[in-house]
Amino acid sequence: MAGRPAAATVIVNPNNVIAMNVRNEIYNFASLLPEIATPSLCLQWLASRRLIKNSYQCPNCQQLASFTVHNGSSDGRRWVCQRCNMRKSVRDGSFFAHSHLALKQVIILVYCWAYDMPQMQMEHEAEVDSRTTTVDWCNFMREECQIWLANNSEVVGGMDDQGDAIVVEIDESKYFHRKYHRGQWHDGHWVFGGIERLSGKCFLIEVPDRSARTLEALILQFILPGSHIVSDGWASYANISTLNHGIYSHSVIVHQQHFVDPNDADIHTQNIENCWMRAKRKLKRQFGTSRALFPSYLHEFVFRNRFRGQDMFAVFLQTVADNYPM
Repeated sequence: MAGRPAAATVIVNPNNVIAMNVRNEIYNFASLLPEIATPSLCLQWLASRRLIKNSYQCPNCQQLASFTVHNGSSDGRRWVCQRCNMRKSVRDGSFFAHSHLALKQVIILVYCWAYDMPQMQMEHEAEVDSRTTTVDWCNFMREECQIWLANNSEVVGGMDDQGDAIVVEIDESKYFHRKYHRGQWHDGHWVFGGIERLSGKCFLIEVPDRSARTLEALILQFILPGSHIVSDGWASYANISTLNHGIYSHSVIVHQQHFVDPNDADIHTQNIENCWMRAKRKLKRQFGTSRALFPSYLHEFVFRNRFRGQDMFAVFLQTVADNYPM
């Protein structure tokens, strides 16, 4: 008489786990929803993209845990070690570990956030009945952007393949400087930024002041030697061409006189001004009252800018896979 079949130790066949970069996928609601329609399909979809563990090794006895039915959770499954009775959530160690929402709801929230939908629409599509929950998830996703950027820092400028200096425009701008009805001014946030022409790669950093000491340190940190830096006439930029014995060349456009140098059309800061406009437009729509969250909004903008033109949902899924190795 045949014995009971062995319990599964994987969610999906390992051959079905996507080996390529998840960032290459392209989704819309019509193609996504059928793939995550049930808790079981959600688990398979996530495991095949390395967003949750496809198998689980018991930390006590090193035996592969069984993928067993668990009616007491919204996921419908859990990991159980048949030898020592260890039990673990299928979300253990993942981006989804501490959420009480159904996995389908979280995936839809991520999808909506990736495409920059308003929070009210996010709640509607994911069937979430709490604004606080939606806000928390938006904060979580910005934190993942911040973590990924910290682990994959990018500098701008340097020299191109022909040995010519890459142009980097720099500037500072103040965000959310507002006057209240009683004449009181609300302190804003000074941000220093730079953008590489042609590629559009940028950095934005909140700064405590606009002193030469502060800005020169950031120039050295984020802009590669050999770059040609274009700035306005702010006094703190006066010594750029002498930093580290002259590792940069420097052009200045005095905005009180011209926005583009009449003698050289390449001397302008229109790209960084456009970057400020895009960032402020997005942050103004999102920004609340918490000063502590302001840097995270900057990180989100830089993250999205870094992957402009790519499918942001697929990009963020790859970001989660990078931040939570499964």
